[in-house]
Amino acid sequence: QSTVCEKIMELLGQNEVDHKQRKVVILSQDRFYKILTPDQKARALKGQYNFDHPDAFDNDLMYKTLTSIQGGQIVSVPTYDFVTHSRLSETTRVYPPDVLLFEGILAFYNQEIRDMFHLKLFVDTDSDVRLSRRVLRDMKRGRDLEQILTQYTTFVKPAFEEFSLPVMVSDHYLCFL
Repeated sequence: QSTVCEKIMELLGQNEVDHKQRKVVILSQDRFYKILTPDQKARALKGQYNFDHPDAFDNDLMYKTLTSIQGGQIVSVPTYDFVTHSRLSETTRVYPPDVLLFEGILAFYNQEIRDMFHLKLFVDTDSDVRLSRRVLRDMKRGRDLEQILTQYTTFVKPAFEEFSLPVMVSDHYLCFL
């Protein structure tokens, strides 16, 4: 999803525009991971926490943020650190754009949030490509291959099949394979 959104930004000439003046803005669902308890954080550091489950996200904050942006308000969006598995104190100010590209693994799961979108685009990629991208990304974050593969087979792939695929086939989306 992020690759497609970044390409859209590039094609629309928005990459070089000051963030206060952008007409198109990308907002990632990843910014809305819940603050983990000490036990959850310990499991996350071992690759034993399911970040691909709907309960991993702060859906209330996500909804309030999206509603505020739709209402033309400047918002402060949380920053999530994937190495330490924690929400940082620093935030990013997002100025209301003409077009908001909201992307994430479960961007369409929550009905209340899904109903806010004027256009929905489901980007599906071959599962081998998804896995290889995840391996490369997570290794850059300091994780070892065994942990990445275990997390993928235990959480990522089953969550995709349980939460993402049913939404894709049950609703009306522009689907790119």
